[in-house]
Amino acid sequence: MKAIAKLKPERGAMALIDVAPPVRRPGEVLIRITAGGICGTDVAIWKWHEAVVGQYAPSFPLIVGHEFAGTVVESDSPRVKPGTVVAVNPQIACGHCRYCGMGRPTLCDDRRLMGGRINGGWTEYVSVPEWNVHPLPDGIDSAVAPLLEPLSVATHAVLERVPVRSGDVVAVIGSGPIGILCATLALAAGAREVMVTGVAADVSRLRMVHEIGAVPVNIDAQDPIAVLRTLQADGADIVYETSGVASTLEQAVTMTRRGGSVGLIGLCHGPSTFKSTPVVLKELALIGSRGYNETTWSLMMNVLPMVASDVLKLVTHQIEFRDFERALEMVERREGSKIILRP
Repeated sequence: MKAIAKLKPERGAMALIDVAPPVRRPGEVLIRITAGGICGTDVAIWKWHEAVVGQYAPSFPLIVGHEFAGTVVESDSPRVKPGTVVAVNPQIACGHCRYCGMGRPTLCDDRRLMGGRINGGWTEYVSVPEWNVHPLPDGIDSAVAPLLEPLSVATHAVLERVPVRSGDVVAVIGSGPIGILCATLALAAGAREVMVTGVAADVSRLRMVHEIGAVPVNIDAQDPIAVLRTLQADGADIVYETSGVASTLEQAVTMTRRGGSVGLIGLCHGPSTFKSTPVVLKELALIGSRGYNETTWSLMMNVLPMVASDVLKLVTHQIEFRDFERALEMVERREGSKIILRP
């Protein structure tokens, strides 16, 4: 079968290759892949940014892709029968370390992310543990399935790590897919206003921000802090930083009201500095949010019927596996919003 694989630990070195089909083991589900998504981590693996790939230590060749979905082909589980459309939690945890025992497998001592440390889903078939497989709720468009991994990242941040309360004013730094998904969930959670910032190159993404009911701000043409003050005079109750740009941490602190919270989601590839005095004087909470836990996926499936139509708006391009490099280049150039790969 065909698979997109990283061949060596260096810039580029990725190709569409032939690999042996997986053999399903007891307790696993065999899935025929119908779609995969691309995110900044995949670009970092392609470009081999040490700040990101250093946490994985994969062996090669490595089948890439941690955002993927498909249809069950073989299963012994009554929960996921053949023919079921499923999304896959690509995080394989050890199940017995301190953090797994605390219900936080995203911090697992032996965390294996499919497509990062072990083989992922940019291929034709995968076999994964049954409990990493999540059927879509009844009545949900199956096209949303490959978007559920990034939606789970946003769910962990907005509904678990730094939860939005009804009436909150929320600011999201970054108008990429995770930023837009955070805004979508914040609105669904009852936020009174949600502002999302981007740059001039994000014009189509900012248009999407407006379509979901949030306030778009092009920081190349508007002062985001001035816009925020029109929504709430003393700043946002919560700021989610999703861009991973080093300079935005200080901006996030400035944008947050006294006693507010900053959720840090974006992965920054370079050093970042900021004055800690405002954090102390304003008694701010700076909270990191990484990936998701099993509780996150269950929570997301309950919320999905409320947000699925807005989540689907993110898909702007669908590209075949053979053109994966063009798709990665588009993500790097910030073209479109969510690009879906098809086998």
